[in-house]
Amino acid sequence: MELSRINLNLLLSLYHLLNERSVTRAASTQHITQPAMSRNLSQLREIFNDPLLVRVGNDMHLTPRAESLWQQLPDLLNQLESLFVPGDFEPAGYQGQFNIAATDYITQELLPPVLAQLQLDAPGLDLHFHLWHPGMMDSLRQGRLDLATCLLDQIPDDIYGRCIATDNYSCLVSAEGPLAEGELTIQRYIDSGHIAVTGGGDKIRAVDDALNQLGLYRQLKLTVPFIHSALAITARSHYLLTLPDYIARQLGPGYGLVSKSLPAELQITAAQYYLIWHHRLQNDPAHRYLRERIFQALSHDHPV
Repeated sequence: MELSRINLNLLLSLYHLLNERSVTRAASTQHITQPAMSRNLSQLREIFNDPLLVRVGNDMHLTPRAESLWQQLPDLLNQLESLFVPGDFEPAGYQGQFNIAATDYITQELLPPVLAQLQLDAPGLDLHFHLWHPGMMDSLRQGRLDLATCLLDQIPDDIYGRCIATDNYSCLVSAEGPLAEGELTIQRYIDSGHIAVTGGGDKIRAVDDALNQLGLYRQLKLTVPFIHSALAITARSHYLLTLPDYIARQLGPGYGLVSKSLPAELQITAAQYYLIWHHRLQNDPAHRYLRERIFQALSHDHPV
């Protein structure tokens, strides 16, 4: 297919369709009518020779081709957009401040190398980090926050975001506890006392929603705001800690914790990691520079 035969505006529709997985919601997000979005989807299916979105029960699912496109599309759109943004930003001479919300895991484990390099490349850049929680979305809208990285089910219409990674969940238990040996059955899972992390995004609701689908609930005995606190407590107790798998694999061994697969019956929706910001900052050169550096650092360290 020759590029001249493709309406590049369709790429924006493709982004919203793959992100929303709904023609109606995608049309609303792009501020066009549903019939217009349906026509765009038909054209996209013809261009890519693939259905892209298929109905499974009451939901629309991405085809393997669409999944592949979704991994490439945000970067491609950013590259196209950069053609129309002034390219004269000089980080070495920039003076300014940004407020960023993130998880304690990201600021402690993933960002130190890029932040150290930014001190050399952009010494006039002042960065102030805050622990993300879902209520901070309004802070992005109102300008109290400039950038955030977090777990999200869906990006609001007025927020722009890039998917860093997706991840499943696993469990950590003390090597000295009763759960260290044998299979973690669903009965053992719900009979156990659980610890959960409240800071840095909603790591609790996805677990409880999956249990509710089975008509079950867990005993949430202890919550703490920080991941390392939860790990340290788990290592000295009989609590069961359910975390995104990547974090569990990276940090669990350092605390001598044993990793356990989730019970087969428990189907937890995969965690979605995003870097997000308000639309008003989309074309700001300094913001673009900062978010690109942070996105590169995070996407390099996270499995997608």
